[in-house]
Amino acid sequence: MAEITSKKDAIRAHFNSCDIGFGEFIAENFENYGYASAGSMKKIMVSNGITLENRMKIRREYHKNKPIKIEHFDINDVEDFGIQKSIGSEYVSAKLPEHIKKVGILSDIHFPFHDLQALVCAIKHLKEQEIDCLYLNGDIFDFYSISRHEKDKDLRDFVREVDMCRDFVRKLRDIFGRIPIYYKLGNHEDRYARSLQMQAEEFAQIHDLQFEIFFHLDRVQFEMVESWRGMEMGDLLVLHGHELYGGGGVNPSQNLFNKTICNTLIGHVHRTSSTTKKTGFKQFISTYSTGCLTALSPKYMPFSQHNHGFAIAEINEGKTKVTNIVIRDGKIV
Repeated sequence: MAEITSKKDAIRAHFNSCDIGFGEFIAENFENYGYASAGSMKKIMVSNGITLENRMKIRREYHKNKPIKIEHFDINDVEDFGIQKSIGSEYVSAKLPEHIKKVGILSDIHFPFHDLQALVCAIKHLKEQEIDCLYLNGDIFDFYSISRHEKDKDLRDFVREVDMCRDFVRKLRDIFGRIPIYYKLGNHEDRYARSLQMQAEEFAQIHDLQFEIFFHLDRVQFEMVESWRGMEMGDLLVLHGHELYGGGGVNPSQNLFNKTICNTLIGHVHRTSSTTKKTGFKQFISTYSTGCLTALSPKYMPFSQHNHGFAIAEINEGKTKVTNIVIRDGKIV
């Protein structure tokens, strides 16, 4: 009994002395304390009051009763006055390797609700153009079955969705050979992580359930780009679009220009648009939104102004030219 109490006391002291979150602490330490799973350690901690709430209470009591010590600083000798470092971090986008010069950009395929005719048209064109990189710019998978929105029970089949998505990434690797393929997570891919966290928090820590593992991106050597991160392609910033506040508006590219004020391309809004403006220094800034490759008139939005499309980005000496392509009736316009 003494040994068990000792372990609990050690966990309590360890948790109360650190600054990381409850779930993160368990994920990093359950094996070190001899537990078979994160879930079993979580139960022990909760049942013994080793929680984030209690840690905060302990710290509040400590600071309330701690006598205030007035320290005097020489402004010329002190860099940070002993102020603790921030836990936040500035946004940093990813950068495409410099040797890549021609990128095909597909977004908003929404498997299994893809438009096969438009998708095949886009893939054939990119093959003909001999791109040296493929960038999947978010919402490639829909995750309809685990969405919080209203679902048609006849279409709710997560196993089928997973099989179709895994098959698609294998097909892309077969079609495009060994060129680099990037998979950028969009807001629909976020549904997967959110579903694990809300419905099965313990499973979210399992290695085999991580997105790139579960959907076999690692097997076909796709490189994953996190949901919050954009990609710099020369002087063009490529985002999915959900990273920005608000929707597409009447003119998505104009709305995008007002938010980033740099050469930017997004998907997300399912509409092709472009805006170019000249600065006071006679520099041109262009913004783009690309069309989608999914159904154009879904039941939940039958009168949308969506259109099919994709893009090609060509980089030359750091400058990027975008060809924003529209597909109509399965053919490039």
